[in-house]
Amino acid sequence: MKYVLKNQEMQEVDRETIHEIGIPGLVLMERASKAVADCVLSCVDKNSKILVIAGIGNNGGDALAAARILLEQAQAVDFMVAGDLKKASGDLKTQLNILGNLGYEPLEETDFSAYDLILEGIFGVGLTREVGGVYKDIIERINASGKKIISIDIPSGISGDSGKVLGCAVHADITVTFGGYKRGHLLYPGREYCGDTRLVSIGFHDQTIQKHGTAFTLESAKNSMPTRYAYSNKGTYGKILVIAGNEKMSGAACFAGEAALRMGAGLVKVLSHRENRKILQTRLPECLFGEYEEMKNALSWCDAILFGPGIGISDHAKDMLKYLLEYGTKPLVLDADGLNLIRHYQMKISYSHGLILTPHVMEAARLLECGVKEIQEDLCGAAKALSETFHATAVLKDAATIVAQKDNLLYINQSGNHGMATGGSGDVLAGMITGLLGAGFTPNQAAVHGVYLHGLAGDAARDVKGSYSMIASDILEHIQDVTGGSHESVL
Repeated sequence: MKYVLKNQEMQEVDRETIHEIGIPGLVLMERASKAVADCVLSCVDKNSKILVIAGIGNNGGDALAAARILLEQAQAVDFMVAGDLKKASGDLKTQLNILGNLGYEPLEETDFSAYDLILEGIFGVGLTREVGGVYKDIIERINASGKKIISIDIPSGISGDSGKVLGCAVHADITVTFGGYKRGHLLYPGREYCGDTRLVSIGFHDQTIQKHGTAFTLESAKNSMPTRYAYSNKGTYGKILVIAGNEKMSGAACFAGEAALRMGAGLVKVLSHRENRKILQTRLPECLFGEYEEMKNALSWCDAILFGPGIGISDHAKDMLKYLLEYGTKPLVLDADGLNLIRHYQMKISYSHGLILTPHVMEAARLLECGVKEIQEDLCGAAKALSETFHATAVLKDAATIVAQKDNLLYINQSGNHGMATGGSGDVLAGMITGLLGAGFTPNQAAVHGVYLHGLAGDAARDVKGSYSMIASDILEHIQDVTGGSHESVL
């Protein structure tokens, strides 16, 4: 796992490292600049022309120090400073003086398209205001150059906290960042503007980053699955109850039930409309089938429950959910119409046995009684609000899915792709999460690992089918590619 920080949190890491631990700021800058220069060198040859554009803050200091290192490697480098040098940071002035002492002076103006690569360090992650004036002009010229672009720390113009474009922003091919990811690297649209984000260590100690970080992300599927034992049986790995699918939505029940099985569940029982018996028993002979009326007995049989995919909005569905919330005693995942029932009937939610909500952005807006744009403006805040309002683990589904639970680190997912924006994908995710829940994972563990593995399965499906042609069944098919290994909790 990697920690993810907000701007203020990263500033605290920086301050503590310099002033309490005692590593000088210029040492950190030198190491950061060496990492940036190494990245540039991996993208060019000796005949390449490089333009370095620095702002007047410490991000610009990194850029100028990188320019010096590249010049030491006999690269053809020009550099320029954007902004009023009278307002420049001390570190920026230091780096500019060093270059001057070596006989190098900044350009006042140049043709950006005359270079093979542009390295920019105009703004850092602390930018909060909209970009305008000369900076806007420079950023637009960088983007229009058609050249390879490397950004330092975060593309200039992207909010480090939200990933929002602040007026305009550099569209980088590569972003080199330090210590820990910032939220703006992982949240859209910032994630797209970053291109290939490369996290490097420059001297911030893990204990300092861990102390201040309030979110994390996963980068490996290792240890994401429950342990399997030689001496075991089907009861060892969880009995899953899926309550899904009205007479017109058998597919939702099929996807969710199969996903739970593919995650290693020992037994899966699907309660659905009687019209779905034939298709479910044909497509999923491994599942037990029952009708809605069997829910009372099934609640005591199972280890985890999924309610909602394709169940529809009706008084009967509402009555089932009401009974489940009152008499259920096992961890519960509420998905799709399970969430819509809450809003439609203004139901009060109280469930103390472990609850996971899996809304997409529109469902989240309904639950929080606000607009979709408000959710999109602050996905992390919305996920936290869902968790706190409903006393649950919230899985807020978007291009970068967020998992929030009170007193736990926020999780920001990086796996997955736009090919997964297809009918049934959410049903597969709900089944995967419930499968992990039934195997003994806590709600937060099941949600985080389920979301991450779901995205990886989607990535594997895209690699075979392509993002245009893949469907939910392809995600199911490729679960097998990402479920190796045994579990060691990272949470």
